[in-house]
Amino acid sequence: MEFNDLPEMAETFLKLPLKVDPAKMAKFFNEEAGPVFYLMFGITYECQCSCRHCCTGNYKKEKHRDLTTEEIKDVLDQAAKPLIVNFFGGEPTLRPDLMELIKYAKEKSMYVFTDTNGLAVTKDFAQQLKDSGLDLLYVSIDSPVPELHDEYRGVKGCFDKAVGAIKNALDVGLSCVISTYMTKESLANGDFEKIIQMSKDMGTHGVRYLLPTPAGKWLHETDVLLTPEEKEKVWALTDYPYISRDFYFQTQFSSQCRGVADKVYMYISPYGDVQPCCFMPLSFGNIREEPLKTVLDKMYKHPMYSHECIPNQCPMIDPDFRKKYIENIPDEAKLPYKM
Repeated sequence: MEFNDLPEMAETFLKLPLKVDPAKMAKFFNEEAGPVFYLMFGITYECQCSCRHCCTGNYKKEKHRDLTTEEIKDVLDQAAKPLIVNFFGGEPTLRPDLMELIKYAKEKSMYVFTDTNGLAVTKDFAQQLKDSGLDLLYVSIDSPVPELHDEYRGVKGCFDKAVGAIKNALDVGLSCVISTYMTKESLANGDFEKIIQMSKDMGTHGVRYLLPTPAGKWLHETDVLLTPEEKEKVWALTDYPYISRDFYFQTQFSSQCRGVADKVYMYISPYGDVQPCCFMPLSFGNIREEPLKTVLDKMYKHPMYSHECIPNQCPMIDPDFRKKYIENIPDEAKLPYKM
């Protein structure tokens, strides 16, 4: 597999809030890169929250189906040497083997990230994350108003726990970034700017924002999308790299996502489904049934990945893509839908 524009992408990653050795980065891109560049690994659907915008909230949940520790390690072995492994959920901190997985992933990749709602991140837990080798912790803050954040996440006291998690991470020397889900409301009422200021006041390493996307619980709610004028306002507020879009390989000042275009990103669900993205409810195979390389070869040869079909924006907000691949999913189908 070949990645496009590696020098440019390397420059992007050098701006991450991490201790980056340029020589090591260059060696990775030139000699060590495996078949997967950025692996978003969903390790559980379990979560204490019920967020209104959850991107995996409409996936079929079944008890006792999560990949085992050994199955996850086997996938990491098959991925060879990805630049980044991002453990995702659900809520990753609910996996009792999280520290073991971080340690193993760190041996296999350059960087390991994880996302959290912060409910379980005590100072001791934060120290364990750091000792395990975690490079970056994303803590979700959806509103600077505690009551609204709690309402959006469905858990009373969630805001205070998230703030506590940020403080605990910073206290133990763990790089921490606030992750926030952009909405029309938070942009219009100034809450996005307040979250940025909150991040700076707390001394975090940055703010990652996710543009509203008709995916997950919002799969059929295209009215959540920002207008061109609203997007221009977002770009004007973006002080890159301190404030960045949800994935570092994305174009920072447009709606373009290079993940599909450059075949640099993939998502594996807690049950082993291989998907182009966690937002995209389409499965090209399962690692319990086929080797990862076999599934990737099949996925990347699909017409969806041809240059003629790749939109110049996130596929999930592209009308033609949605009409062809999303709107045709039967109402009774389990998600992710098998291609």
